[in-house]
Amino acid sequence: MAQVVKIVDEVASLVGEPDIADRLTVTGPADVLPSLYRVTTVATASVAAAAVGAGRLLAARTGGGPPDITLDTRHAGAAFRSERHLRIDGKAPPGPWDPISGYYPTADGRWIQLHCNFPHHCNGVLDLLGAPNDRAAVERVIRRVDAAPLELELQAMGLCASMARAEPEWAEHRQAGAVADLPLIEVSRLGDAPPARFAPTETPAAGLRVLDLTRVIAGPIAGRTLAAYGADVLRVGAAHLPEVHGLLVDTGFGKRNAFLNLRVAADARRLRELIASADVLLQAYRPSALDRLGFGPDAVARMRPGIVYASISAYGRQGPWSGLRGFDSLVQTASGIVLATAEAAGASSPVPLPAQALDHGTGYLAAFGVLDALARRVHEGGSWHVRVSLARTGRWLQDLGHHDTLDLPDPTADDVDDYRSCLSSEFGELSYIRPAATVAGVAPRWLSAPAPLGTSQAVWSAPR
Repeated sequence: MAQVVKIVDEVASLVGEPDIADRLTVTGPADVLPSLYRVTTVATASVAAAAVGAGRLLAARTGGGPPDITLDTRHAGAAFRSERHLRIDGKAPPGPWDPISGYYPTADGRWIQLHCNFPHHCNGVLDLLGAPNDRAAVERVIRRVDAAPLELELQAMGLCASMARAEPEWAEHRQAGAVADLPLIEVSRLGDAPPARFAPTETPAAGLRVLDLTRVIAGPIAGRTLAAYGADVLRVGAAHLPEVHGLLVDTGFGKRNAFLNLRVAADARRLRELIASADVLLQAYRPSALDRLGFGPDAVARMRPGIVYASISAYGRQGPWSGLRGFDSLVQTASGIVLATAEAAGASSPVPLPAQALDHGTGYLAAFGVLDALARRVHEGGSWHVRVSLARTGRWLQDLGHHDTLDLPDPTADDVDDYRSCLSSEFGELSYIRPAATVAGVAPRWLSAPAPLGTSQAVWSAPR
């Protein structure tokens, strides 16, 4: 019980509400996922934070008081591994990992991780190494070079790789210092706009329009969460951008799926038209990438005063690595998580977290920031910018300290059956983890199955 109270305290700190225990009920064991770190705490606290944001928006729309929230740690843990629990026609979808992705020993006795799940990243790595598409051949090349210069060269080429560092080594890195100076959830005012007037509703985000310009995994989790609380979410991708099929399905619940190529004038014009009546824009491109196309936060706030613009990045908005491409596993590798876990487990190679915890945590924190900003729109007006990053979420996890539960049994498929639902889709019959938490006694839910790429028109589902 004392450990569950600590989870509630963590939620209180996250959302800036010291008395949250008066209306937040957390059930279940304090530790569900085996780890050296408090992954269950981060899972439960971040999912609960999104629910608190939904409650604040609901209260702003109805004029009532903040609603009660309930959440079970087992459900939160299952939601944090939703892509692992997804079944399509009774089978797990193909894993996201390309055979070339993973950890490699280097000449100086260190490890480097390659992230090659998108074909252009894989081809770029193979070209730089001068190796064929064969893991053993790649390993032979990497064993002849030192980790740090290889990391630098791969990153300079815009490829996705990270040298494994120990936690003290990462703490001395300039990027770690830059990340530590940032809030976990950064919310700033972009400009003025009159207070919003949303119709009262029993569903917190009903009728709100969300443009989801994100891929793999944190941004799509944020959009999926907003859809579960009732938002009209239009996911905008492009035909030339690669996707990971299983992740597209898992994070696609409640969304429609359209194509726009922002380098084509007509498509960019269509996105501006969508923005003009949107409430939220989610984006997870590298910092400043959309600015060059005319869709940075300040430009979007001028197009649509009152917008909530959410930016999700790998390493945050400042520091020498702020412009790097990055993924959850790379941040774990860079920041010392995988080496600390390997040492605690007595393993001979890096050991990642039991979930894509930085992705999922960051996604739910982004959803909280968006929902909270939408509630502020009702009371204060304004346009708002919400910023989160995988590295800052990782810093939060590490700041909670080591808490060795590595011997805890890993939850099985049977253990999460109580949190499953089924839905027919164009991909097949889906068995998936339902959204966790209840707000005012009502559980969030998705009203539609994931949609295949480009099957929706780039229009809102209903007129205002």
